[in-house]
Amino acid sequence: MAGLLDTTGIENFYNAASINDFARQNLFRVVALGGTRFTVNELMYVTTTTLPGRAINNIQVPFMGLQFNVPGTANYPNSNAWNLTFRVPQSLSVRRKFEDWTKLVFDDATSTGAYNIPSKDVSNQVILTLINKDGTPLRTYTFFGAYCVSLGELTLDVTTAGDILNQQATLAYQYWRLT
Repeated sequence: MAGLLDTTGIENFYNAASINDFARQNLFRVVALGGTRFTVNELMYVTTTTLPGRAINNIQVPFMGLQFNVPGTANYPNSNAWNLTFRVPQSLSVRRKFEDWTKLVFDDATSTGAYNIPSKDVSNQVILTLINKDGTPLRTYTFFGAYCVSLGELTLDVTTAGDILNQQATLAYQYWRLT
């Protein structure tokens, strides 16, 4: 009979780690945003985000003093406030895409916009791809019915050493699928 160390020892850990490696926080790309695919030169700008969650609603059914737990429908936690941080290129092109996206949702100059429930078409999708160290896509998440909720302020300061600007944006989406 094999002992516990036969499966959990340091040598087995090392062998498993060298074969499987580990997922890394920096191996992702946001490749499309609101129907606009990022160019190769723009892919580097999204610096932080989170992988979306998915939960099953729990329904409690009481019976004879006991609470039985029954699985219900799915929900998408934090789908109303999914945060992205990106570097702002000198041309401001990525920020401009977000500004334009908010104007498409609602333009206060004309009191018009697409402030209805977003459709499934590509103009309301965000595509996030997880990649390996060679750049090969491993999993792709498509967020449906997405729109920009807010575009954060940018702090400008002539007294700094020329720090790179980072921009915060918050998106909402209806649900996501692996594609």
